[in-house]
Amino acid sequence: MTDHTQIPPDGETGPVEAGENGDNNAGRARYVRTLLIVVITLGLILLGGAAIVIGTIIKRVSDPEGNVPVKPGFGETQIELPAGSVLDEVIAADGRLILRLRDKAEGGHTLILLDPRRGEERGRIRLKQE
Repeated sequence: MTDHTQIPPDGETGPVEAGENGDNNAGRARYVRTLLIVVITLGLILLGGAAIVIGTIIKRVSDPEGNVPVKPGFGETQIELPAGSVLDEVIAADGRLILRLRDKAEGGHTLILLDPRRGEERGRIRLKQE
């Protein structure tokens, strides 16, 4: 097919000259070009949005504690220690403070896990000898 002929849609076999249907072809080409630009633009927006979502998921998975809001100036927090225990060691590990206490009465150790960003006790682990 060349630029000046086209096969008619009604099934006739003779070519149609550009003068008979030329204005319709020019209008159709303009709509196809516009539609192509719109489709490409929307595809790029879709890819950009998917990249942002995937990047956000990767960031949050790799640093789960990084997005936790910190209480500004949580003030004074009191931690109850078991009676008769002595503080042996303070360990900073994995964004937490670990207090290691020695219990004089029972002969075991207790670990208290603290979150310094929130000022909260996260848990206790009691270690006993058998």
